[in-house]
Amino acid sequence: MHLRLPTSIWSLLVWLLCLLTGSALAAPYETSVALGRIQLDKGVLYLEDVSTKLTLDEVRQRQDWKTSNSSTFSQGYNSSAWWLKLTVHNREQRENWLLEVSYPVLDHIDIYVLQEDGLQQFLLGDKQPFWSRPLQHHNFLAPLKLPENTSAEIYLRVQSTSSVQVPMTLWDEQSFHTMQIAPTIMHGIYYGGLLIIALYNLLIYFVLGERAYLYYVSYIVSLALFVSGLHGWSFMFLWPNATQWNDQSVLVFLACCILFAVLFTRRFLASEKPFQTWASLLFYVFIAICTGAIVAAFLTSYAHVISVLVPLAVAACLLGLTVGIVACFEKRASAPYYTLAWTMLFMGGIVIAFNKANILPSNLFTEYALLIGSLLEVLLLSFALAERINQERSLRIQAQSIALDTQKQANDALEQRVAERTRELEYANKKLQEQSDTDQLTGLKNRRYLNQFLESEFARSNRYQHSIAILMIDIDHFKSVNDNYGHLAGDLCLKTVAEQISQCNREPTDLVARYGGEEFCFVLPETTATGAQVVAERILRQIENTAVTLKSGSLRVTCSIGFYASIPTSAKEVNTFIDRADAALYHSKQNGRNCLTNFTDIA
Repeated sequence: MHLRLPTSIWSLLVWLLCLLTGSALAAPYETSVALGRIQLDKGVLYLEDVSTKLTLDEVRQRQDWKTSNSSTFSQGYNSSAWWLKLTVHNREQRENWLLEVSYPVLDHIDIYVLQEDGLQQFLLGDKQPFWSRPLQHHNFLAPLKLPENTSAEIYLRVQSTSSVQVPMTLWDEQSFHTMQIAPTIMHGIYYGGLLIIALYNLLIYFVLGERAYLYYVSYIVSLALFVSGLHGWSFMFLWPNATQWNDQSVLVFLACCILFAVLFTRRFLASEKPFQTWASLLFYVFIAICTGAIVAAFLTSYAHVISVLVPLAVAACLLGLTVGIVACFEKRASAPYYTLAWTMLFMGGIVIAFNKANILPSNLFTEYALLIGSLLEVLLLSFALAERINQERSLRIQAQSIALDTQKQANDALEQRVAERTRELEYANKKLQEQSDTDQLTGLKNRRYLNQFLESEFARSNRYQHSIAILMIDIDHFKSVNDNYGHLAGDLCLKTVAEQISQCNREPTDLVARYGGEEFCFVLPETTATGAQVVAERILRQIENTAVTLKSGSLRVTCSIGFYASIPTSAKEVNTFIDRADAALYHSKQNGRNCLTNFTDIA
């Protein structure tokens, strides 16, 4: 098994690995007034407010301020409020400055600027509607007016359920707008690249219908929304007024990233190998935790959920790497791309996770590590999917070739088997149709077939204006037969009566059917009331003179008949005819049974 990648890709990967291992640890602290910006992080004074109730006047009186020596003030996840203090003296001719806090997921940032002419206050944070910001930007910006040779004392109160990180930069206004071009282009390339890859694979999903592509597209969309939430773009463009959802969305889309990554891995590397047994169990655990995290995002605090999701994301990367390595040993064609993709995401995820946990310092690379790693991962997974398509295409072509050869060699035998099978199927279908139309006990047609027959015959009788007769026949005292002789005797009675009625069938067009229970229906097309009465009388005599043979002897039964005959005025009069014949049958029952009644005589 060999992974063949272009030399340029290998060079890029090696360069990124060097950055991951070196840049995060050795980024120099730099203050550059000439570039129109001043990094304010190192040397800033800070004070922890555990009670979260201290006011500006109270903190100004405190003497227990500490000095931060890190490149970015960071305290990880905690519930305290943190006060930062710094003094800025402007010796430049530029007056218009911007104080930027470039961590968009902080909940509350209260900025107090004390100058000779008074106090200026800015209430920022993602718990405030986006429109309330003094400057519409995905990071937090506070405009400052600092004339030449003037000073300002700046206090920041920061409190957040997310990781407390306060990367601060003081910008000359013109320099700020100039320096924003490159990061904006970088983000545009990132989200544009994700969009193109997602649309491409969505089209493949619509063509192939393979769920792995749907999971992959869902993963890309979740990843894009998660990253855009971390960098404040979602709050700026998608839901600028939904402050609560803005926090929840980061959790929801991070959980969705893990969920769809697990589902994609499970589908993409599906195997019957033994290792997949334990891997499948872990997949189900991840799916359950992610689903629970999505629900918990709406029910509990950000800090609680993110403390579960961050290690879960690292564990998911490790699981993906492990499964990918095992798949490589199984020599699957797309496994190397898959494994390398997860390696990129894992390294980027580790950098940002350690950064948020205050293990690694905040700098340009650690802030953009997730973007770089995730974009490389998405690209490599696309290569893996493409390799899978090529492999499946080759297998399909090979299978088609074998199938064509086999078909050519066995064509005559196949045609013979098909013809034989066709005859068998036709016979089986005929038998099945007969069984579905026949009452199993009596051998007569059943109610379903009767309804179809009546619909057809009534349409024909109406079209040609022929009379049609319906006889409703019911065995007298049938319940007593069951009660006195048992149900087996009742079944013999039904069979005997059915045989006697069938013997009175005059024409091939007549139909005798079991209507239900001990009741039968006799349909006589092209028959008047006179003809129907003749048939009914014959049935009465036939049944009365026939004994039902039992093991213990024999018994005789009688029946009652009601009938109605007429020319239907509509093809939909079936129920009317049956109701009238049924009413005549009821009249026969009332008149002592073992008799017949024409509905016309009682109407």
